Amino acid sequence: MAADAIRSLFPLPGVDEPDDGALVRAALAGDGAGWAGLIERHNHRVVVSLLARGLLIDRARELAQETWLRLIESQRAGRLARLELPGLAIVQAGFLAANERRALVPGAALDGETLPAPGGNAEDRAIDRQQLERVRRALGACSPSARRVFEFVYDHPELTYPEAAARLGLSSQRVKQIVCEVRARLRRSLEEGAP
Repeated sequence: MAADAIRSLFPLPGVDEPDDGALVRAALAGDGAGWAGLIERHNHRVVVSLLARGLLIDRARELAQETWLRLIESQRAGRLARLELPGLAIVQAGFLAANERRALVPGAALDGETLPAPGGNAEDRAIDRQQLERVRRALGACSPSARRVFEFVYDHPELTYPEAAARLGLSSQRVKQIVCEVRARLRRSLEEGAP
């Protein structure tokens, strides 16, 4: 009985699930189930790689989701000939994190640069409040349905896009599209207000 419990927590590859090769072939062919299997199998390593770069858990999860979306978009656009995981996803996530760090800290180096601690001096706190207000206004400008989807996805990080879509009564693709659109709007609002 204990052995069954251990096997359920740590399944042996090839016993109950397809190997990476089968999932990769399916994903490269545009199969959503192939992508879902790869994401389920490798997302944890992508998130951990972002945590190792110093990101907080919520932001690491967001960037991991964005990483997978970009890889899927690349495959659909025909720009992805090979898929070596988790390496490719970790590298993509690292680029996203580095770009974010450069945007937050003008002139910051790609590696080794630490972000200022939150709640520093009064000027930093005022800037943080201004940024939060811009984000709040940008989110308020979204349609109620887009806000509902965005907030649901971020209130339930444990759910995959297909699970969230099932609960919201939408397609998985539509949920991903809404989340990407809202994120882009929030980013633009922060970039427009940057000094």
